Formats: sequence, structure tokens, C-alpha cells
Amino acid sequence: MSRRLLYASEHIDIHHDEVGGWLHADWKGYQSVDMVKAGCEEMLRHLETLRLSKVLNDNSHVTGIWVGAAHWVATHWFPRMRAAGMRHFAWVQSPSRFSQLSAITTVAHAEPGTAVLFDDLAAATAWLHQQEPR
Repeated sequence: MSRRLLYASEHIDIHHDEVGGWLHADWKGYQSVDMVKAGCEEMLRHLETLRLSKVLNDNSHVTGIWVGAAHWVATHWFPRMRAAGMRHFAWVQSPSRFSQLSAITTVAHAEPGTAVLFDDLAAATAWLHQQEPR
């Protein structure tokens, strides 16, 4: 896999997976509302710059709940990502049940078909490979 690092912080690493043709966000640790918003804005910026339509959103390293940001992600950020060209969003859930509840809440409030939840990275990656680029 050929990935180019676009952004790195204590809470998120963002790569361009050049082979898969998608943005790969690897979230880490506990996430506050401000951390989620900052990471999401970075993701949006790179999605727009690279003109990508696929996102691999990996929460497998997230600990704890971030439900305070769930509504904002669903109602403000996802629509902006879709307007920027995102069509396929593979969301790998955290092993933390609290984080899973936040992801489920977000997807429930998002436009239908915006995100698909997965339990592991391999399944999410396989699904993205099957999706046609825009």
C-alpha cells in the first residue's frame, strides 16, 4: 500500500492512499468535540485539494465517547464532505462500545448512504475497492 502522509497530530493522522485512491484518516485516543472538529476540517481540506470521492475513516484506535460531536459531524460536516465530492465513506469502528455508540448516533442522523460502518479495517478496505470513483 502506497500512502502519503498529509497531516499528523496527537489525535489524527491523515494519509492519501494513492493505490486505493482514497483519504485515510486514522483517529487516535480520546476525542473531544474540538479535536473531532479540527480533524474533520483537515480531512475536508485534503479531500477538496486531492479531489477524492472515497474516505477510509479508521476509529479502531479511538478510546471513549465523542457523542458531543456526533450531531455536528452528521448535520454539518458530512454535507460539506458530500458537496466536496465524497461519495463513499467506510467507517471502521472503535473496539470501545462508547465510541461505537457515538458512530452509530452519527450515522443515524446523517443523510442515508453517507457512511457504512465496519468492524475491521480489512472489510472496510475491501468495500472501498469495490466502489466506483466518482
